[in-house]
Amino acid sequence: MPDSSHLIRLLTVDAAGTLVRPWPSVGAVYGKTAREYGIDASDEDVEKNFYSAFGKLQVCKKTNGGEEKEFWRQVVTETFRPFSGDKDIDSLFEDLWNLFARGDCWKLAEGALETLSTLRERGYELAVLSNNDSRLRTVLADLQIDQVFHHIFISSEMRCEKPDLKIFRLVEAATGKKPAEILHLGDSHSRDFLGARNAGWSALLYGEPRLEEEQISQFSQLLKKLP
Repeated sequence: MPDSSHLIRLLTVDAAGTLVRPWPSVGAVYGKTAREYGIDASDEDVEKNFYSAFGKLQVCKKTNGGEEKEFWRQVVTETFRPFSGDKDIDSLFEDLWNLFARGDCWKLAEGALETLSTLRERGYELAVLSNNDSRLRTVLADLQIDQVFHHIFISSEMRCEKPDLKIFRLVEAATGKKPAEILHLGDSHSRDFLGARNAGWSALLYGEPRLEEEQISQFSQLLKKLP
């Protein structure tokens, strides 16, 4: 982090891939649920198809600009296209939509609650800043992590997403903070790290492999970055 780290007053944290991750995996949850509907597909194949479909649809403005549930309906449809044949997957989609609205299918990053609670005690303002949909609110509540945050910013509710400069400016306006006072932590190099840097914020990349000098792989490492 830059030498100006002592100016940081607000920490924003990405959700999926940083604060939380699918549990035990997207492929495991999708695969198990699909087999209950008579769709025979391995967890590994489903996982591969999911990330391929999600990646393609996420960058498509027509789909990503639509209603959040319809976006995910398209992701599920594309994920199971090679396996579903002529089966109607509407009920499967509804089950998956509801499953991922609960904390059961997500797991908190190790040390996240303890680290964030300590930072809050140190006087830092905390916020979630996620490219996600409104189900994230119930997920965070189920995992009992929501109350550690002062704000929860979700892209579908803000009608823009990282790395769009607009979403960073909306956070500044809502919190009354200047760019130099904000540090963002996230696992995406383009959306989180570069997006925040381009907005004039400080940024930390989360996870592996190591791509940046300013990168951590455990939440507990934040405690040295934000004394």
